[in-house]
Amino acid sequence: MRSVFEIAARHLHPALRRALARELWRRGLGVSEIARRTGLSKSLVSRYLSGERGGLIDPLGYPDVAAMIRDLADRVAENPPGPPAVEAELIRIALYMLSHRYLCGLHERIDPSIDPSKCNICPELFAAYRGASPGWKKG
Repeated sequence: MRSVFEIAARHLHPALRRALARELWRRGLGVSEIARRTGLSKSLVSRYLSGERGGLIDPLGYPDVAAMIRDLADRVAENPPGPPAVEAELIRIALYMLSHRYLCGLHERIDPSIDPSKCNICPELFAAYRGASPGWKKG
């Protein structure tokens, strides 16, 4: 059985970074500025924007998560909180997604031994993040 942490690190976190980079790009920030504000390398930002990385899951397919990413992008574009704060917020969003079972289908595709209907690991481990809603981490 593959660990949820492995799945999150390899697939979810890059997908969240990709979504944020694309939102910042839509707001008119260039690759260098996105890299500076997020703490990512310019090369990694370019790969996220081109779709080379982080494409196995689309966090923007979940309306609540899309709202969280847009809110974070607004804050990063308007008043950059700094790379550590951006990273912490992305991790909070990842924990929220795990608590809501949004990764179960991906986990099952990657590891067919997983039966999401019988697994309750993420909702139990990350229950503290279950009640979060869009805009839950405003300025």
